[in-house]
Amino acid sequence: MKANVIIKNGGPEVFEFIENYPEPSIGHNDVLVNVKFTSLNRVDLHLRKGYPGLQLEFPHILGADIAGVVVAVGSNVSNFKAGDRVVAYPIVLPNELDPKYNGMEHLNDNWKYFGMHLKGSYAQFVSVPEVNLVKLDNSKSFEEACTLPVAGLTAYHSVVSVGNLKENDVFFFWGGSSGLGAFAIQLAKLQGATVITTVGNDKKRAVVESLGADYVFNHHNDDVVSNVLKLFPKGVDLVLDYVGSATFDKSLAMLRKNGKLLVCGMITSPEVSLNLQRFYIRHLNISGLYLGSPSEFKALVNLFNEGKVRPRIDKIFDLKDAPKAHKYMESGEHIGKILLAVD
Repeated sequence: MKANVIIKNGGPEVFEFIENYPEPSIGHNDVLVNVKFTSLNRVDLHLRKGYPGLQLEFPHILGADIAGVVVAVGSNVSNFKAGDRVVAYPIVLPNELDPKYNGMEHLNDNWKYFGMHLKGSYAQFVSVPEVNLVKLDNSKSFEEACTLPVAGLTAYHSVVSVGNLKENDVFFFWGGSSGLGAFAIQLAKLQGATVITTVGNDKKRAVVESLGADYVFNHHNDDVVSNVLKLFPKGVDLVLDYVGSATFDKSLAMLRKNGKLLVCGMITSPEVSLNLQRFYIRHLNISGLYLGSPSEFKALVNLFNEGKVRPRIDKIFDLKDAPKAHKYMESGEHIGKILLAVD
């Protein structure tokens, strides 16, 4: 099969495109999926460079976003057949689940993430457990569907579940032109919230406004905190932040009393300082999060199948051009998701 593997940690030059990489075998409960499209996520860059505390086995196949067609099924598989159009939940859960995490099964230990612990979607075929798959409506494209597993699910878990955003709430998100941002804006509007976000240039501003953002600021030129507090003097209800140390204090400063900060990334730095007095006097809440549960993923795919959410796709590269796609993501010029056309 075709695969674009990394042969060691490093820059985009560590990719090697292989035409005849061995196809994965499937177990009794597994399904072999012919990947049509996959999309890049920020974690792909970190894994390529070297993820702290994780030793990959090389050659390694990145990619957690799987959308394609079933080509073979294991002997115990009953809900899928060859030809089915599917999208895959991005982590394989352990066999034994702690009942304390019912509805939040991804919080169990020992899960395995495609493209990290398992061979991923930068390849023509992937072996996926039956329980991970959700069927796609025939009217939906693989290009759009492949953006759901990581960016879409993280947005759903953030806005709908952990953030519990409600009608008339005010929601703030840094970097609304990201793949995650496009989903977060749409989901927040479906919940009936007012949406404030930031961008780095006017081109990106037009896109996030078209997605439904009510207020958009330039995080390079505008005093974002002052502008937000002028609009909402008591602060906002919910902030979603994947930036890290560069925005942490600003995120807290924008919250109303009893407001909530959701943290789902650390692209600037993981180290922050926290004024505990400000934290408890204002009754603030901070929640860390990642991805989401299988039931949340199914709910997201249902919204997608119904046409209520859709991604913003910026650019599609061929699988062999994964190095170029990584360089493009690192440039920060994209608006929405970057895809690889696999097969």
